[in-house]
Formats: sequence, C-alpha cells, structure tokens
Amino acid sequence: MVYSLRYHPPPLPSLMTPDSTTILIVGAGPTGLACAISLVTNGVNPQDIAIIDAQAQGLNLSRAIAIHAKTVEELETLGCSEKLLSQGIFNHVMRFCAGRTVLLTADFPTLAARTRYPFTLTIAQTDTERVLEERLLELGVSVHRPLRLVDLKGISDGIEVTFEGGRTMKTKFLIGADGSRSMVRSLSGILYRDPISGEDPYNDAARARSHQEKPLALGDVHFSGDVPSSLSNRVYLGPRGLLLVVRLPDKPNSKPIYRLGCTVEPGTKDVSKEMLQDGLRVGLELSEHDTPKIESVMTASAFHVRYALADQFYRSLGGGAVVLVGDAAHIHSPAGGQGMNLGIRDSIQLGRVLANVIPETKSNDTIPAVALEALERYSVERRPLALQVIKMTKTLTRIVLIENTFIRTVRNIVLWALGRIPSSGKALALKLSGL
Repeated sequence: MVYSLRYHPPPLPSLMTPDSTTILIVGAGPTGLACAISLVTNGVNPQDIAIIDAQAQGLNLSRAIAIHAKTVEELETLGCSEKLLSQGIFNHVMRFCAGRTVLLTADFPTLAARTRYPFTLTIAQTDTERVLEERLLELGVSVHRPLRLVDLKGISDGIEVTFEGGRTMKTKFLIGADGSRSMVRSLSGILYRDPISGEDPYNDAARARSHQEKPLALGDVHFSGDVPSSLSNRVYLGPRGLLLVVRLPDKPNSKPIYRLGCTVEPGTKDVSKEMLQDGLRVGLELSEHDTPKIESVMTASAFHVRYALADQFYRSLGGGAVVLVGDAAHIHSPAGGQGMNLGIRDSIQLGRVLANVIPETKSNDTIPAVALEALERYSVERRPLALQVIKMTKTLTRIVLIENTFIRTVRNIVLWALGRIPSSGKALALKLSGL
C-alpha cells in the first residue's frame, strides 16, 4: 500500500486573518517559513507579518532530503540548526557509481577549513518544515490556513489580495513562496521561462513533450532485510539512467527508511512497489536474487523535471511590491539536492533586506525608493545564483540520464578518471555545498 506522509502543525486557537499587514507571505513551505523567521530574527515586529497557506495541513509529500553546509550556516542564524542537526544524519560522502564501481566521490570533510558543517545533512522535508514552523511559533507568528489567494491588484497605498471566499487583505510587500505554479507570480504578470530555451515549462507544447520523456519516481520504502551500507548514499548511473539510494533518519518504532529515486517509463503517474523494485534492480545492476527486497512503500510519486527562471524576482505594483522566492522564482532538476537549499537561502537573505527598510516603509503610504533599490540589489544578487544552479543541474541531469551504451561507457571512463584526481572530491563537494 502506498500512502502519503503529512506533517500536522500543532493545534492552535482560532486566529482571525488581519485585514491588512505590512508583509504577506503566500506559501508556508520551507522557503516561506524561513522568510518569516528571518524577518522576525532581524527585528521585524511579528504583528507586521502574515503568512498563509492553501493547505489545511502541512507538506503532504517529502521531496527534498538534503540540507547543504551553506544552508545549515544560514539556518543557524535563525536558531533552527541545532534541532535540525539533532534529527538528521550527517553524510560525509556522496558516491556516484556504475554498478559496484565507484566513479566519483563528493568528499565533504575536505571542506572542514571552510565550514563547521563539512557534510550534507539528510533529513526529510516534512521534518525540516516541522522544525521551521515550530520556531516561527516560538517567535509569535502563526500560519493562517487553509487560505487560498485567487486575485491581487495594485492600489494606491499597497497591494490588495483576494482569497477564496471573497475576503481581502491589504499589504505593502507580497512575497510569493507558493511554488512553481505560483499564483502570486502569475497574477503579477511576471514571466517564468526556461532561461536557455525561453520556453514556458507549463505551456501546451512543453507539457506534451514532457509526456514523451521519462519522469523521475521517488519513494520512501522499508526493506524486508538489512541493506548493505555499501549500497546506500549513492547515485547509480545505470542502464536506464538514475538510481538514488539514501537512508533517511530513523523514526520511533519503525524499520529503517530509505529514499529511492529512479527514472521510469513515459506516462507513469502512479508509482508502485514493483516499479521501484525493478528500478532498484536495474540501477544496481544486480540479479533479482541479490537485489534488496522492498517490503513496503510509505510514500511515492512521479514528476517531470522542468527548468524555469522568473524574468524578475520583484516588481513594484501599485503602492507595494511583489517579491518571489524558492520555486516561485526558479525550478530545476533535483540533481545535487539544490532546490530547497537555494530557496531557503533566498528567503533568509530577503528577510534581512526587508528588515532594513520596514521602518521607513511603515511611515509612508507607498514603498519608498530606498526599499525598491534594496529589492533591486537583492534581485541582482540572487537571480544569477539561480541561473548558475539551473545550468549546473541541467548538465548533471544530462550526464546522469545517458542511456546509449557506448556513450555511457565513455562517460563512465571519464568520470572514473576524474575520480582518481585527488582534488576532484573536494571540488564536487564545494560545488554542492553552496559555500
């Protein structure tokens, strides 16, 4: 049986949504929560912040499982890192393999001179979200849910948003942390396109083409027996493309949980245990007898990899400003575990930027020029970083998904040769770490 994990926020007293707020954050995933926490820890009054989410409960499917060193450093400034570190697994290496042959290793301990966190922290996104929301509650801000934004418009003294059911709210700063299909971005008229091809990833042509491509299946599973440690925390470059095997932190009274990721056939929507088992066998390049047996699937999904970058990360609207963070601003392949990390770092930096201009903003009917200049600097800093990540993950994905036997063999030889160069492990770790 396949089912979804849900994070259930702690019960709260009934909260009335305010009619107006200085900052409205739409979306209470890791990026939205991190932004709200950053605002408060940088001096913004909690009463000047509202955060909403369309879901009645928290995250219903955990995709991201890696928090890299730079992100841990940033989360430390929010007072969140200690709890996350206590609940996650420190992975000091990530190996890229062809069958049992290790081609290349990301060696995170080589970064010890640059960070106090020379590892990748493995923790389910559901747990990351829970820790962030608990921290936000400690700071006096609660998520209003379920509340779905359906319209927005610029008005003389800010932005007016409309929620499903007809309620409205006025704000000076509207932060879109509402994912790749962001209503905030769409209603603000900000274009969202592949920065290489210029194509909208959700237009009819792109969607039709994606149905001919192999999606990526993710599943959190229990195995029926012990899994050799030599098989875990590895990315396998197999005959069908990608296989990911990572052990997740243990849960009370539960068998070990593993995250599997593998490419599956075009058109796949529902991911079965048999599908994951076959992907595991092919990716490991083992016989059916020698392949670890999946006992049960806790949660599973399939999705197509898309790439897009917002043309601008902010725009003025009426007497206010719209700002995008996380997947609302950029999406890309999950290769290297960069998506949530980049989004969290976007949000924390935005919190610092806005905290510096809120006092002057509150004393004006419209957003002052100094605030717009600060947002322009934020955009100039963060958008190129997102573009770099998109280019990097596109390259990694193309390398990983090669299926032609001859080209795969050449690729493996090249990666194996690179892996014998002593500095390669540090260079790869540094690239993934965000430092």
